[in-house]
Amino acid sequence: MVEQGSQKYVLALDLGSSGLKAAVVSDMGDVVARAYEAYETIILPDGGAEQDAAQWWTLSLKASRQVIAEAGVDTGQIVGICCDSQYFVTVPVDEHAEPLMNAVSWMDTRGGRYNRRLMKGFPAVQGMSVRKLIQFIRLTGVAPTNVGADALAHMLAIQHELPEIYARTHKFLEPADYLTSRFTGRISASQHTATSMMLTSNRRWGERTYCEPLLKLSGLDREKLPELLPSDGIVGKITPSVAAELGLSPETQVVCGMYDNQAAIAGAGIVDLREGLLLVSTTLSINGYISSKKTDIIRSIASIPSCLPDKYMLLCEQGLGGKCLEYHLKNIVCHDDGLNPGGMPEDAYERLNGMAAEVPAGSGNALFLPWLSGAFAPAENKNARGGFFNLSLETNRCHLTRAVMEGVAFNSRAALGSVEKFMGGHLKSLRFAGGGALSDIWAQAYADILQIPIHQMEDPVQVTCRGAGLIGLVRLGHLPLDEIPRRVKIKQTLEPIEAHRAVYDKLFRQFRAIFKNNQKVFNALNG
Repeated sequence: MVEQGSQKYVLALDLGSSGLKAAVVSDMGDVVARAYEAYETIILPDGGAEQDAAQWWTLSLKASRQVIAEAGVDTGQIVGICCDSQYFVTVPVDEHAEPLMNAVSWMDTRGGRYNRRLMKGFPAVQGMSVRKLIQFIRLTGVAPTNVGADALAHMLAIQHELPEIYARTHKFLEPADYLTSRFTGRISASQHTATSMMLTSNRRWGERTYCEPLLKLSGLDREKLPELLPSDGIVGKITPSVAAELGLSPETQVVCGMYDNQAAIAGAGIVDLREGLLLVSTTLSINGYISSKKTDIIRSIASIPSCLPDKYMLLCEQGLGGKCLEYHLKNIVCHDDGLNPGGMPEDAYERLNGMAAEVPAGSGNALFLPWLSGAFAPAENKNARGGFFNLSLETNRCHLTRAVMEGVAFNSRAALGSVEKFMGGHLKSLRFAGGGALSDIWAQAYADILQIPIHQMEDPVQVTCRGAGLIGLVRLGHLPLDEIPRRVKIKQTLEPIEAHRAVYDKLFRQFRAIFKNNQKVFNALNG
């Protein structure tokens, strides 16, 4: 048993798509204090989506002060800071790491036209030159998206449409690197955080170079890309001014940041190959580790250098996950309008869970299509949109609520086979984390729809902060890497209910048919 006085802690920050989480994490894997600050996404015409990066920093300091005060530990025991964040998000900064404009969100598609122009050529696959695709995939493991939901597209859009911002940009950063730069005064990135720019050399884990052929092809200036530090490295000490503001020692170290998925994998206790994480937060993804760089361009599945030595993270991003349930709650069930002027109750999500439990598996054959912001893996279509299908006079809000949970799970099932093939073997189970994993109903629906055991994580909302904290402690030498699995807890394991198999198999076939048969409709309405 570790004595309280000898324990070490890390201040962990998770800058997500909807808000910022801050936590103080112990070397025993405990989240001893937590805080949350929400922020808005600014939706603009023609596919624009932005967030206020300056507000991110203000809220980071506010939440950090709160959790440090509430943790009740000697601040000398807080040995480090580790940040994780959403990704494919671009922040242009000046020489002092001050943002020059709003951050361009992963939901922003305004740069799609520049990606398509960049990748034009014959012969082509999905509108992209085969030769250029091979070049990108061989060097980086990833390739520009047609929809423009990547950092390369964002940088190109700024270069062409906001030339005055581009000219003033000292460096382009991902959100995690933006935070570490503000904490330390050192503007930097690492191989695994700069991968979203699609300009780093990723053929070997730990490389710290940009690819000159791809830079030349893109037309972007090399000096606007950040210094690359070791992927398992340390950025430096916290600045004296920030240390004073937070009440931390000026010797506190800030480790290199990471993507939120990378933190979540560790926070779910996964450090080895052949294990998978199902993450239902704002977005939906399946993640795990493989041993080398690999890409499936047809099914939009890739691998990127992970924050753990000599491993690559499987990246299967499927678009919106928990955001679908939030949309259903805020815009349909509890929309603040003339019929419901009272707004949303504090226990709204608990009530939703109870509503979903009132109807049987299959939701009376009502189907929910979760592509509210387009479809990603395993079949990309930026014009796909969501909705309810096959409603009847018997369908009520309880059916619709359960159908949302099942529709998101069907989307995961659509990708699972491709993920397993990519990983080189069947997954015997999945760990389930993110806000969606708070719901026992949703967890059971996932077990039934995927037909594999689901390990529902304890305190699943904090999985990213816990993972960032544990990885920070590993890098600072206060925790062996192989101890991480023993420092996290599983709430329960849910086995598939055989009686539900036939119902879900039938609905899944129709779920896939709806997507396939409505491509022309999606493109006509939203192209």
